[in-house]
Amino acid sequence: MLHCKRRQCSRTVTGRSDDDGVKQRFIREGAGLPDDVTIVVRGGELDRAILREDARRNHAIYGTYGLSVFAVRGITLDELAQQSPLVRFARLTLMTVGAIRAARLRLEPTGRNPRHYDICFDELEPGITRLLACDHTVWINPYHEP
Repeated sequence: MLHCKRRQCSRTVTGRSDDDGVKQRFIREGAGLPDDVTIVVRGGELDRAILREDARRNHAIYGTYGLSVFAVRGITLDELAQQSPLVRFARLTLMTVGAIRAARLRLEPTGRNPRHYDICFDELEPGITRLLACDHTVWINPYHEP
């Protein structure tokens, strides 16, 4: 299903073609991250158990394994770290688009927030293992509000 407004198109897709209660994901058309140097931010550190739980939850809802991240574009890292939901995390994980792609993971522009993306993969454990192996930095969020 394709929806267009003011030259910006989006589509809703599911990870499965059958009608088994899987919710449709909102994919923003033309909102990809074309360069490898853009930084994406994930709330918290890359903990295998948390990544597995979040990816499984995404799969149960949308039919695809995915983990939320936010792109630092059109805004500074400091500004992004002050916004919900990232402000809830004492630590943030920073990765480049290039590192994610080098790990054979996909970045899909999902949701209505123009900075929101999902790191997507087809198999749970291999995807998490590749993500954990990505070059990344843990940044202390000075704007953290518990």
